[in-house]
Amino acid sequence: METELDLTKIIELEQLLETGVPEIIDRLVGEIDEALGGIEAGLADDDLAAAANAAHAARNSALMLGAQPLLPTLGEIESGARLGDERATRGGLQRLKSTWPELKRRLREEAERRR
Repeated sequence: METELDLTKIIELEQLLETGVPEIIDRLVGEIDEALGGIEAGLADDDLAAAANAAHAARNSALMLGAQPLLPTLGEIESGARLGDERATRGGLQRLKSTWPELKRRLREEAERRR
């Protein structure tokens, strides 16, 4: 499993927003967690459009975090949901659930290191 992170985008955001790296990481990690819940809720409610929208939001946050390993899976979830393919959407969600915790841990460690 690829766990590479590219923090250059966060550094650029820090300069642009005049906000610290820890706060940026905390916010974007929270957005991904929230979107993950939105994907799960969309699937539970048979609302694939909601799942697709949540995956799209998570993908935007992952791009800003430089969390490259999440991007293909989030793209699969979004595409699967938009195509009405619940099986592909659920498969992507399971892969996301296996990848995201380690990346999130590493991001939180980075945030703590910079506090």
